[in-house]
Amino acid sequence: MAAKQGAPSAEAKAIEEEMGQYRAIEAKQNDVLMTRQQFIMQLQENDMVKQELDRLGEDAGVFKLIGPVLIRQDLDEAKQNVSKRMDFIKGEIQKTEKIIEKNKQGMQEHGEKVIKMQGDLQAKAAAAARDVIKEAQEEEEVEQD
Repeated sequence: MAAKQGAPSAEAKAIEEEMGQYRAIEAKQNDVLMTRQQFIMQLQENDMVKQELDRLGEDAGVFKLIGPVLIRQDLDEAKQNVSKRMDFIKGEIQKTEKIIEKNKQGMQEHGEKVIKMQGDLQAKAAAAARDVIKEAQEEEEVEQD
């Protein structure tokens, strides 16, 4: 019995494996959450740019920075570019939200498996402890007779 106590059981190894999978999904989830936050910030920045462009008159000069050079750009073209950029960012946010939901489900599934496996392992340990106590009591009764 001492050999069993020294090495982790197959159940304990399975629990560790499930926990490893849970942690891997959790790490991916954190990365995706950070990515979504960056997209949200970009969307807010582009929304501010759009508001500024909307305030400008039709004859206002709009310039686009290309490398080290400022190039004059048509106001309507600038508005279209910002709108397209905002649509793209919104699409990326939706993609990340789907991934976040998928990761949440995966984390929940693995978490539930771990809890069930731990409960089963504890039940086995409790049963083994009862058996040991029962054996000790039986041995004690035999010695008393």
